[in-house]
Amino acid sequence: GHSDKAANWLSPLAVGKLTPEDALEAQRRSTPENHVRRRLARLRASRRRLLAIACSLPAAIAVRKFISFVGNYVSSSVAKWLARRIPFLTVPGYSKGAEPLPQGTKRGTVAVVGGGIAGCGAAWMLARDGFDVVLYEARPATSGNARTFDWVDDVWRKTSTTNVDEEGRVKSCVSVTAWPSLLYKNYTALLKHLNVETCAMPLSWFLNSKVPGYEGTLWGADPNSDNEFNTLRDVFRDDFRAYERAEYFARRCTDFFCLAWAPWKRGDSRSMYTNHTGLGLLNPLNVVPLYTVFRAFGGTDAWWDIVFTPYYTASFLVDELRPFPAVFGPIIEAQIPLNPTPENSWHGASDRAERDCVLTTCVTWKDAGAGIRGVFAKLVEGVDVRVDTRVLQVQLLEDGRHKVVDEHDDAIIADRVIFACPSAAAATMIKKPRTYLENAILSTVVYADDHHPATGHMHAVMHSDSSVVDEKYRAEFLRRGSNYVEVTQLQDKSINIENQYNFGVQTPGPGVAGLELDEKPVMLISHALGEGKKIDSALVRGGGNHSRAHPLYSGWNVMAQLSLRLCQGRDGLYYCSNWTTPGNCHDMSLLSGFLCAHAIGAEYPFPDEREAQKDFHRLNDLMGVFD
Repeated sequence: GHSDKAANWLSPLAVGKLTPEDALEAQRRSTPENHVRRRLARLRASRRRLLAIACSLPAAIAVRKFISFVGNYVSSSVAKWLARRIPFLTVPGYSKGAEPLPQGTKRGTVAVVGGGIAGCGAAWMLARDGFDVVLYEARPATSGNARTFDWVDDVWRKTSTTNVDEEGRVKSCVSVTAWPSLLYKNYTALLKHLNVETCAMPLSWFLNSKVPGYEGTLWGADPNSDNEFNTLRDVFRDDFRAYERAEYFARRCTDFFCLAWAPWKRGDSRSMYTNHTGLGLLNPLNVVPLYTVFRAFGGTDAWWDIVFTPYYTASFLVDELRPFPAVFGPIIEAQIPLNPTPENSWHGASDRAERDCVLTTCVTWKDAGAGIRGVFAKLVEGVDVRVDTRVLQVQLLEDGRHKVVDEHDDAIIADRVIFACPSAAAATMIKKPRTYLENAILSTVVYADDHHPATGHMHAVMHSDSSVVDEKYRAEFLRRGSNYVEVTQLQDKSINIENQYNFGVQTPGPGVAGLELDEKPVMLISHALGEGKKIDSALVRGGGNHSRAHPLYSGWNVMAQLSLRLCQGRDGLYYCSNWTTPGNCHDMSLLSGFLCAHAIGAEYPFPDEREAQKDFHRLNDLMGVFD
C-alpha cells in the first residue's frame, strides 16, 4: 500500500509555497484523467521504439546463437571478444556482466531489489548456493503482491480455529489466495521442499447482472441453467456457445503450432509454459486477442462486457481484457472455466446447499495468511533483508561491480543486481552509460492503474458490512460463494464491475470456512462499489491498494517481455517479476527469479521434479536469461 514516506522525505526540501491560485491549477493538472492522458502519450512514443527493437529480435537472437556456438565449440575467448563488441545485445555467459560468478567458498555479493515472490525466490536460491545476498523491500515486510490482512474479532477467541493467534486475529490472504497445483509445478515443488502444507480451496464465483435488458445471475462452476440462480446461461446461450467454439479453436490452433501432437511430447503434463515451444512463436494467436476470435465466432459485445470481463476481473484485478491474447484462453478456461466440465468443477448437493457448485482446480496454504507469511520467512533465511528501505540508485563502477545506495544513505558494493520490482522503478534506479535499450523496454510496460489510477480495482476496502451484497442472494453467497461480482450500468451508460471477495469462505483451516454464518463475522473485501452503494464506516476493518501490481495482458507487454532478453545480464543487471513473464501469476514470478539466480551461478533447486524443471527451461526460452 501507499505510505507518507515520500512526502515526509520531500517536506524539508521545500523552498517555497504555492499561492492558492497556483495550488488549484496544480490540482487541476494532476487529476487521474490527466495522468492517464499523459501516460498514454508517453506510451505511444515508447511503443514506436519498442516496435523497432522487437523487429530486430530475430536477427539479434541469431547473433546470440552464433556467438554461443563459437563459445561452446570453438573458443570461449573468441566468443567473449565478439560479444563485447556488440553494444546492442547481451549474450549470456559472454557479454560483460552476463557471466556466472565463479565457484568457490566466496561466491560474490548479489543485491535483490524487491521482496515479492520473484525477489525472495531468487534470494533463496542464491543464498542456498553460498552467495551473500542483500534483499531490499520498500514495504515493512516481504511478500510483494501476496499480501495478507488481519481480521480482528472477539468471535475468534471463542472458536477452535487453528488460524487464530493469542490476540484474536485471523490472517487472510488478500490478492494471492489460491492456485491450480497442476499448473504451478515449481511453486508446488517449493512448498514441498519447505514443508509448507496446503489444502483444497473450492472456489465459486457468483455473477449478478443488473444491466437493463441483460438481467440475470450466474454460478460460474455450474454448467446448468435454471430460473433462480443461473439465468444468464439462458440470456446469453448463443454467446456461451460462441465462446466455447472460440476457446476450442484457440486450443487446437495452439496445440498445432506447439507440436503437442508430436510423439516426443505425449508424456508431457499440461503446462502454462508451452505456448512458444515447437513452432509456437509463429502462432498468430500470440498477438490476436481472444475478444477478436470470440467475435469472429458470432459472440456479442454485451456478453464480453457483462459476463467475460467481470468474471475474470475478480482474478486479474483489471477491467480491460479486450487485448487479452487468444493463446491464453485455453489456460484460463482450464483453471477458472466459464463452460465448466467434470475435470475442473463439481456441482451437486452438499452440507452448504441443496444445489452447490465449486471449482476443483485450486489449492491454498493450509493456514491461509499465516501459511504464506511462513513461506516468505523461510525463503529469506540466511539473507540480509532490509525492509522499509527503498533503493535510490544502482551505480555501475569502473570494475564492473555496482554501488547500491538506499534512502537511509547506506550503500553496498554488489557483483550482480537483480531488479524484482515494477519496471519503471527499475528504470529510475539504473545509473550507467548506454541505457537507451533498457529505457525503451522498461518504459513500455502497461499496468492496470495506468488506465484508472484513482478508481476501480486498484483500491480495496476490508469490512463486515454484508448489505453491499444484493439481499436476495446475500445468505446464499455468504454461505458458499467465494466471489460476488455485480455488474451495473452507470448514468453515462458505461459498465461498472463491482467485486466482493468472501473471506469467510476463502480462509481455510478448522473453524473459519466451516463455521456457520451466525457464528462468525462477515469478512468481505470490496472493489469498485456501484453507484449509490455505501459501506458502513463502523464496519470498515482496513484498506488496500494494488497500484503497480497487475500488468495488463496485452500484446505490447508480451513484446516488451520478449525484448527484455536483449538486456538481461547487461552490465551485471537482471530483471524478474510479473511484468517480465507472459502472465501474471505466482509460479511465473517465482520462476523468473529462479532464472536470474541460475544465470548468476545458482543451481536449479528441484532436479528430481522433472515436469517442474521442464517449465523452468520453457520460461527461460521465452525470457532468454541464460543459454
